Amino acid sequence: MNQEQQNDTPRRGDFGWQAMASAFEPTLDDMMSDRSYFGMPPEALYLWGSFRDETGEIYSPMRRIPAGLPTDSPDTRRRLFLLTTEGHDDGMHLHEAGRGSARNDGFTKTLENDRVHWRSDPAAKGNAFHVTWGPKECSWVEEGVMDVRGTLIEPGMHWYLPGRDAGMYYVANIFLMEGTILGKQVRGLIGFDPIYMYEGGEVYKTKDALVQEELELVWYTWATVYKDGSIDAGHFLLGNDHFGFAILADKDGNVRFTNDVTGKVDFGEDGYWQEHISYSAFGEEWEFVAEPRGRMVGLGKLPNPQVEGRWRRVGDTREPDVWFAWGEAAPGHGNRPVNRLAGAGKRLSYPTEKF
Repeated sequence: MNQEQQNDTPRRGDFGWQAMASAFEPTLDDMMSDRSYFGMPPEALYLWGSFRDETGEIYSPMRRIPAGLPTDSPDTRRRLFLLTTEGHDDGMHLHEAGRGSARNDGFTKTLENDRVHWRSDPAAKGNAFHVTWGPKECSWVEEGVMDVRGTLIEPGMHWYLPGRDAGMYYVANIFLMEGTILGKQVRGLIGFDPIYMYEGGEVYKTKDALVQEELELVWYTWATVYKDGSIDAGHFLLGNDHFGFAILADKDGNVRFTNDVTGKVDFGEDGYWQEHISYSAFGEEWEFVAEPRGRMVGLGKLPNPQVEGRWRRVGDTREPDVWFAWGEAAPGHGNRPVNRLAGAGKRLSYPTEKF
């Protein structure tokens, strides 16, 4: 083996960024626990999703509640962010309501009446937040801005990306929600997702292999509830080397998962915003169709632009009732998978499995 091959070959503890994915049963004990998984402590709880009102306007709230964030942290992601198309034709912009929300500093986490509760510090300046989670139901209240609640699309889905020095364990709960945002009646879906990373790791910043190893091409969490009562919900990820997988649940809680995925991203004429994604998984052809106003321009110029839209099987004629597909693509990492590992040949192929 020459030196170039040796440098490209995975070292001990490195598996070429092959991820593991499956379903899990959500429990109160696990959500309350601060334990580590795979040597990784909790990094933060991420609340985020997309809602639509009766006129088709989109509202995408997000709040990151860190694990053990010190009060003197310079982190600016300490309060509610709210993106909306309301009043905009070119995409989703930040709404000023988020500026008045209470920060996470001094928040409490308690178990009460079979629900986990996160509350802002009563002494915190700004509008209070109160979030609750149960294995089947959740609620999310941002005082004066939003009040939504809903039920889990069962079961939970999780994935683990092992690495020598950078990795991630992602625990996903997708909830079908309804309520009010900015005084409008809305319906939508959210992710209620704890993330675990190596000590000192933070998503998009440090010890994030998707970014620092340029693995990520596509990362979408999504769900569609159709008017005939059927449901598709899951996670589609695509990346370089051996990274990439799909998890997919239906209305009966059946979950399929596979590492045998591939695809291509169309970044359009500007080479930045994903306009369409072709994706193969489970022996089926899928596509992401971007929402015309789904570009999240209010987040600024990111290396992984965020776009809202809808995933569907190619040729699927079912009519959607409630849906979200909030995700990202990284134009700087390429538009289709490349295996950079020496002697690796084609991407690994696994049989489709059913949980």
